Amino acid sequence: MPVLCQIYLEKTRDGVHRSGEPVRGTMIYSVDKPTKFESIHVKLLGKGKCSWSESDGDNTTHYSNKEEYVNQSCNVLHSTTDKKLPAGKYEFPFHFVLPNEIPASIKNKTCTIEYKIIAEFIKAKFFSATSKFTTEIPVYAYVSRTTVEPLHFGLQKELFSLTSNNKVIVKAILDKTVASPGENLTVKMTVHNDTGLVITIKTQLYRYFTYISSSKSKRVDKESVKETTSVKTLKERSVSNLMFTVPILPSLYSIQHTKIMTGEYRVKVTADLPFPHINEVVEVPVVIGETRDRPGPKVRVLDDKPSSSKDRYEKEDKGEWNGDDNWDKLRIS
Repeated sequence: MPVLCQIYLEKTRDGVHRSGEPVRGTMIYSVDKPTKFESIHVKLLGKGKCSWSESDGDNTTHYSNKEEYVNQSCNVLHSTTDKKLPAGKYEFPFHFVLPNEIPASIKNKTCTIEYKIIAEFIKAKFFSATSKFTTEIPVYAYVSRTTVEPLHFGLQKELFSLTSNNKVIVKAILDKTVASPGENLTVKMTVHNDTGLVITIKTQLYRYFTYISSSKSKRVDKESVKETTSVKTLKERSVSNLMFTVPILPSLYSIQHTKIMTGEYRVKVTADLPFPHINEVVEVPVVIGETRDRPGPKVRVLDDKPSSSKDRYEKEDKGEWNGDDNWDKLRIS
């Protein structure tokens, strides 16, 4: 029977881990007969990669990029003797710390940023006989503010007219430029509609994902976020004080601190004019995520659904961390 291994993670609030905070857990493994291992390691590995293709009809160009965010390794098998590991069941508590400036986890058809705990068993003199066990850990990264708040902005649209002053002037205030998932943004505005037209003012949240290749080529994917649109109608020759609520869905999160992509959000305000006039638009950036000073209780409970699946994960050991001397394996049966 091959080596068996399960990785238990301590749960944190919301079931995710956060940048700059510890990742704790216990690795439980067993062998059914005395076995000599060259090494047994458990490590925290965070990596990102993006790839896409562009075609002009005749030629197709492929773009890609990759980056490593964390690679911490802990030696489980401290003994350097030639003795075999006796048959039995063992446990090994581990403790890693996520770096402060790392991106949040993300997976889509263009980019993957993921973090894993990997247990690796290498048998002596049989380097091809390597057993790997992995469990993926979702990571939220604390975000950084990019603009001041409250944020004052506006737009102005002048319609062609020979006889009168035909302008639409919008003066707006965005209450905050950083919001946690599940919160709301508030936009207050005063709209001067000096035209003889009925107009509408619309607010909506947009997402911009910019992917960056190793050659610095970029691909920008823009899309509106569903269920974030608000519309108000204004009479001609009127002044209106309006307030819009922009909901931040719980699934949204900005992506920062990586060279392979940026994940940004913008509140788009549109002055919608009837045909044949052209609409006027302004966009303001907002950051979605948790800031480091956000309070929140942590609940540490041993995960009752351990990982025991094998995974062929690329081996990249850029250094080894031997951990605390008290972390020696404890035989439990």
